[in-house]
Amino acid sequence: MIEKDLDSVGLGFDIIISGAGTAGCALASNLSKNFKVLLIDVKTFPRKKACSGILVSGAKYFFGSQIDKKVLAAPPELDIEYIDWDNDLRNFSRKRFLNSNRFELDKLLLDQVTKKPNASFLPNTRVVEFADAEDKNFKVVLCESNGIIKPIIAKYLIGCDGAVSLIRRKIFPRNIRFYVGVQELIKADFKLDKAYFIFDKEITDFYSWVIPKKPFLDVGSLLLPQNTKEKFSLFKRKLAKEFKIKGSGILSSAIVLRPESIKDVCFGKGNVLLCGEAAGLISPSSAEGISYALRSGKYCAEAFNAKNPNPLEGYSKNCKPLLSRLEEKFKKSKTISDKNKRKSLFL
Repeated sequence: MIEKDLDSVGLGFDIIISGAGTAGCALASNLSKNFKVLLIDVKTFPRKKACSGILVSGAKYFFGSQIDKKVLAAPPELDIEYIDWDNDLRNFSRKRFLNSNRFELDKLLLDQVTKKPNASFLPNTRVVEFADAEDKNFKVVLCESNGIIKPIIAKYLIGCDGAVSLIRRKIFPRNIRFYVGVQELIKADFKLDKAYFIFDKEITDFYSWVIPKKPFLDVGSLLLPQNTKEKFSLFKRKLAKEFKIKGSGILSSAIVLRPESIKDVCFGKGNVLLCGEAAGLISPSSAEGISYALRSGKYCAEAFNAKNPNPLEGYSKNCKPLLSRLEEKFKKSKTISDKNKRKSLFL
């Protein structure tokens, strides 16, 4: 069921999910029909998101053999060539990652939610504040849409609202390092059969990329928030020289977290939970977040479906494999950022 506007939505829900991206939809679609669920998002749908859309093994596992081919871009599978411009090194890796069309992927995930009779969806709606109800067992959540502000009561509030999560900032006031992801879709008259991940300290201490998405090339970089325009222009000049990629296209950007340790991860507090990038779950070495979003959303739903009296406790236990994976990525992240240590990845 889809609610058309905030004014028409009911006052009470079991669970309010803020954010209808990958994590929010994975959570909502896996929750038992016994829960009355409200999913909201600040964006108007259908939306477009600055994201490479690469689905790694963790994301592929989530979909299994059921992934709809229409969500895949061309070529549908990608291998990666890593290029270190600092040290003049290259390394090819046969990955066979899935190359998704992020717009179609988001649409598929949201469609799964809106088919559920126990779920309501409100686009163009945001959480502006939340607080304990008088009995401390419920949350009063103030939602705003088109100038209308309405209080809604829920047993649980779950933040799936990404890197700049309002909900995380209120329950977990810790500053997490962030970058600006700048992406440009450039129409190309030639084919690339693989993706390129490029390291260059002159541009960023993270990485840049070129990903084929026929008929476009997805050209992007994860940049420190200072001089982003100049750094991206420099990257494009180097691309023109190295790959003969020229021209301009559809430009977009987004804030991307780069956590530095497990201390940057927060699954929630009391009856407020966090999933996906809002929880700090994103790879610090590749900024891959789709698999973490899908899996954390699913793990959170499983904790609720198990009728655990403390869903946060069950959810945290379910996410132990994600934390183990992140520990490996923290070590790799430090290696990537140091151009001398990075050489070891190309041996």
